[in-house]
Amino acid sequence: PKFAKGFRLMVLSTNDRTQAMNLRARLLQLFPEQKIYMSFQPPHIKVKLGNFLEKTEAEQYKKEIILNKLVSTEIYLLPEIIEIKTEKNKE
Repeated sequence: PKFAKGFRLMVLSTNDRTQAMNLRARLLQLFPEQKIYMSFQPPHIKVKLGNFLEKTEAEQYKKEIILNKLVSTEIYLLPEIIEIKTEKNKE
């Protein structure tokens, strides 16, 4: 994979593993096209969504998550180094 500067949404930071796993499952159902990242930084489990090149695209997903009431906490837009899918069949 190639990498570039982009954005991810930090959807949840919790010390409740069950809550993190349930959220991950719901995100996978709603957004199968997006990658979900979970990391453990004691004592917190962080759940992040997506590889967004554009801030506006990340904001759209943030709105969807809020509309679906997936989390009751703040969702943060983080600048990160993201993975870019390379299209092998470019003509």
